Amino acid sequence: MADKLLQVRPCEGAVRSGRSETIGENKMKTREPPAKLLILLLLTGGTLCSWSQSTIAYSAGPAFQTPAGFLPVSFDLDQDGSADFGFMDSGPLCTTDVPCSLCTLSFDVLILGTNGLLVQGSYAAILPAGEWIGPVTSSNGVWSSAGNSTLLSLWWSERYGTSGSTGPLATMGEGFLGARFYGADGLHYGWVHVRLALVAPVVVDWAYETRPGVPIQAGAKPVPVPLAWPTVARPGYLRLSWPSEIGKAYQVQVKGHLEAFAWTNLSFVIPATTRNTMLDLPMSGAAQFFRVVEAD
Repeated sequence: MADKLLQVRPCEGAVRSGRSETIGENKMKTREPPAKLLILLLLTGGTLCSWSQSTIAYSAGPAFQTPAGFLPVSFDLDQDGSADFGFMDSGPLCTTDVPCSLCTLSFDVLILGTNGLLVQGSYAAILPAGEWIGPVTSSNGVWSSAGNSTLLSLWWSERYGTSGSTGPLATMGEGFLGARFYGADGLHYGWVHVRLALVAPVVVDWAYETRPGVPIQAGAKPVPVPLAWPTVARPGYLRLSWPSEIGKAYQVQVKGHLEAFAWTNLSFVIPATTRNTMLDLPMSGAAQFFRVVEAD
């Protein structure tokens, strides 16, 4: 996937209002006041996850390996500055005979505070893509809100020259952790994508539903659409245009800074009635970044 950033220095003086209206051929004129525009054009390619939700906050990483040496690493799912979970190994535990007949080592997920993790017995549940994560769980997992859950167990024997791994991640090789955490506005659900690489788990990417109490599908993330080069179609307005699918709805999202974790939805959804949709945005006030994603 390739992203291209275009900075536009627009003119001033847009009318400030709170309504939007159709202006023909699926063109939308909005008087939402988002202001001086820096347009983020996402020119995407490759396969995208089909479970898209425009209210999901998604992070593409950076990926990291579960650390070794009994050194925990904290994990902040919603990027609010407070750790929600942790990852660590237990350190090796070996029998005392020589040569050693059995050693074990586990990689664990630490559940911090009042947060929760879907588990299967003593192991963290590994979910397939598309499974719902919410208050109602599948028959394979229950919510746990205390202690550690094992992500992967390794074993080896110097005496017999054998080794192996156990647990759901060892069986599947890749999948999603189901997580829940408390934000200032209530309980949120999310997923953490994990993969078995060599002999240690790797956290690949993660996401959560920004609406409190709303379930999320494992692997679901926003699907940005490619924007055409923007134009100033009339004084004071910048026109966005993108290829659209008739009958599908699209959501315009905004950020004040690209470093911010979550995008904010503008207060309208645009239903597509043609194969190309256009939107006019007023240009005034503070600079902001915009993108268009498929709506729910």
